[in-house]
Amino acid sequence: MKIPLLLLLFLSVAPARAQYSELKAQDSLSLPTATAAADTNTLLLEVKHNLHPLVRKSIMPSVLIGLGLMHLDDEGFFEGSRGVRNVVQRNYSNFSTRADDHTRFVPVLMAAGLNIAGVKGEHHVVDQVFLVGMTYLLNRTLSNNLKSLTAIKRPGNGTEDAFPSEHTSSAFAYATFFHKEYGRRSVWYSVAGYSFATATGVMRILNDRHWLSDVLAGAGIGILSAEVVYLVYPVLQRKIISNYKEKHGFSITPFYSQAAGGLALLYRLP
Repeated sequence: MKIPLLLLLFLSVAPARAQYSELKAQDSLSLPTATAAADTNTLLLEVKHNLHPLVRKSIMPSVLIGLGLMHLDDEGFFEGSRGVRNVVQRNYSNFSTRADDHTRFVPVLMAAGLNIAGVKGEHHVVDQVFLVGMTYLLNRTLSNNLKSLTAIKRPGNGTEDAFPSEHTSSAFAYATFFHKEYGRRSVWYSVAGYSFATATGVMRILNDRHWLSDVLAGAGIGILSAEVVYLVYPVLQRKIISNYKEKHGFSITPFYSQAAGGLALLYRLP
């Protein structure tokens, strides 16, 4: 087994910088007053301040994506996709489970359970719903477009949608969401979330549904999806949601009364 000599880092920092540039351009056109310009500058400084942590947090997912790319249809710098599949076929040829269809959702279910139990995360439960939804949409968009672009066959001459593993990608996206919401409370929350995500990726290989490269890249894309969403969400809150509420006079408020709960839509008449 060889040791990796080259890691592809910072593959996905450009989209975040592009988003920053786009926001800056849009704000400069839409806010002509001095007060609005000051608010915009403050907002852009906040985004810029968050770019450095994103670069740092992009290292691990970029490494995973890079390793996945280096193992597309070859042996790479260590035991590669085909070598791993040969080992699996020799030792686990009878392995079959549908658990990987469900384990990827466990971090989201754990977050819901903790909220019901009264354990607060970094965001309110309503914000968590938005964060999970945005993470799902971004991750699904990236994964599906890459599947169409690469058109790599699954093991055993299967369909041409192997790269990346969408199961693994969503599993690591949800695990990262869970880590960011509850990781500060206890490291074991993070361990639990990423354990289920890792198990999902391993089972995709054991089920002969994906190559090693698909799982590695899927994990990186999943982590990166959640990181980008957590960078962008405060901007959306301030620039879109808050402004829309102020302009249209409505708000969404969670309520709980007499063993019943839900969301209340409040509208202020003009």
